[in-house]
Amino acid sequence: MLSATDGGEAVARPFASGETVFVRFTVTGARAVKADDDSDPRVRLRYTVTLTDDAGLPLAKPATGEVVADLAPEDKQWKPKVSAEMELPSGLVRGQSKLTIELEDQVASAKTARLAEIPLAGPVIAADASLSALNFGFYRQEDAPQPVLTPAYRPGDMVWAKFSIIGFARGEGNRYDIAYGLEAFNAAGVSLFRQEVAAEQTGESAYPRRYLPSVLSLQLGKDLAPGAYRIQLLLHDRVSGGRTASDHPFTVE
Repeated sequence: MLSATDGGEAVARPFASGETVFVRFTVTGARAVKADDDSDPRVRLRYTVTLTDDAGLPLAKPATGEVVADLAPEDKQWKPKVSAEMELPSGLVRGQSKLTIELEDQVASAKTARLAEIPLAGPVIAADASLSALNFGFYRQEDAPQPVLTPAYRPGDMVWAKFSIIGFARGEGNRYDIAYGLEAFNAAGVSLFRQEVAAEQTGESAYPRRYLPSVLSLQLGKDLAPGAYRIQLLLHDRVSGGRTASDHPFTVE
């Protein structure tokens, strides 16, 4: 059984980045061996629980352990119960993960395994995606939960934009190093402002990052004339040396 909380109800929904998957299962058919000194027979089991993504990469540290118990006569119907926790990493994309439970009955010298699929929540990103900005949207404030449907601002406003950087290369230790900036143009194509590096995203992780949530802002001049404008987003992948740019229009009213 899978749950999102320790001891919680079973869930069938997708799990997202940063959540913990709580796994519980009952072992049946375990053999007990009688001790030489006529004491209660003993059950001895080993288990390993692993969770991998659709590419076979580990999503969490394997959970391992043993179940050792002496069975009294009244415990003949007892079935060992095992629980494990798997903390999901950041940066998951939508897909399926594979949960594998491996059991070893050390008394019977027998092994078995069970497999289950767990859906993962996250953005849809193609494995061969090129360097680009995914889901670019304009916002009224930095903490606004949803983008504006019509990106229209007034002179003196702060323009906010959010997006995710995808398609970047990774170095040793899944290291990534991205710089991004912007250039603003008016309807005639005249550059009004350029900032080659507005922010940077650098780091490394045990699980490879597939996307980097990002944000940028542009302060509009109070004397800016109404009309059509555009932001050109500039992306620089410092690991691969790749560069790309994309245009995102807005209006000033």
